[in-house]
Amino acid sequence: MNKNTSKGYTPNLYAKYASDLKLDNQNVSDMRLQEFVTDLDRCGMLLDEFEWDEWYQNSHMVDRPEYIGDASIYECQLLLTAMSRIDRFSPGILSNMRRQGVLLAIIERFQILHYKQVG
Repeated sequence: MNKNTSKGYTPNLYAKYASDLKLDNQNVSDMRLQEFVTDLDRCGMLLDEFEWDEWYQNSHMVDRPEYIGDASIYECQLLLTAMSRIDRFSPGILSNMRRQGVLLAIIERFQILHYKQVG
């Protein structure tokens, strides 16, 4: 597994979802967050497989979204994949991660890393 590529990430994802993920936007439906996850999956940004131990080793980033500013693409993919899987069994996790600024921090990090790869 290549842990250093953004696969199919496009800046369109940022443009489409950034305003929904901002903390000041109080009315974001779970359906919209699921649409975000579906789009991430469609463009190859969610991992097909990962070790839950890796999630636990990186889960501190969800408590401190500012740490995501230094995360690798793979770490961001890992966080999103784990959160989307957890949300299936504990609905509301994605909404909580949005309110804490985690989802916005990840999509912003994808945007930065994408432009570093392109430039």
